[in-house]
Amino acid sequence: MIDLHTHLLPDWDDGAKDWDESFKMSKIAKEDGIDKIVLTPHIYRLSKYGNDLMVLETRFSQFYEKMRRIAISFYRGAEVYIHHEMAKDLKKHNFTVHGSNYLFIEFPEDHILPGVKDLLFRLMLDAYIPIISHPERNAVFGDRPGLFYDLVCMGCLGQVTADSLGGAFGHHIKKIAELFLTNNLVHVIASDAHNEKKRPPRLSHGVEKAAKIVGAEKALAMVTAIPQAILDNKAIPDYGEPVNPVKHKKKWAIRLPKFQ
Repeated sequence: MIDLHTHLLPDWDDGAKDWDESFKMSKIAKEDGIDKIVLTPHIYRLSKYGNDLMVLETRFSQFYEKMRRIAISFYRGAEVYIHHEMAKDLKKHNFTVHGSNYLFIEFPEDHILPGVKDLLFRLMLDAYIPIISHPERNAVFGDRPGLFYDLVCMGCLGQVTADSLGGAFGHHIKKIAELFLTNNLVHVIASDAHNEKKRPPRLSHGVEKAAKIVGAEKALAMVTAIPQAILDNKAIPDYGEPVNPVKHKKKWAIRLPKFQ
């Protein structure tokens, strides 16, 4: 399996605190059947070093050197916090998944930026393919799933967290994750691992939960064929068109007065 979204890079954000924890997390992933991992440190949020990219470069180099004994292929990526200047920033720095056109974008948990459709459209004009991290954990997407549907129809992809499908973030988020999965709005299952105990890098339980909703073939593809296509910078396999979860839109009508 392939885990596209992890925070194994130590001493950078709220992920692994040191090299020992990175090593333990990598062993957990290997035991779960994961043989490819993308390192996606937070960018523009939660950095301990004020987004000092020289520190980040050093950390990546150290990681590849220290983790050579782990039988996992590691790839570089990032989880970029959405902001209005990001289109300009991305031209200066390579934050994509393994140098591809695919880019993880993180939204706030409780709101959506004004003009988000225009912002993402500008990114796509620059040939980026946004992968929206854990949309099921955004309150606005949860309340207005039709908005997330619109972004997917524009060309964005969605990444659901394995633990969300298992209920680790609560019943409501589990239901939203299932809703997005049922309606073909999420394309990748990833761990979003942050530590070895509460949020470890495991995918198998999420795949099992997803298989009950979309079938074993598609659930497995969400951790194999689809992330592999992203690593290879190819179009992802087609497993169904997005469906708008908002099936019952309120209809407005003008009531005319009755004349005798």
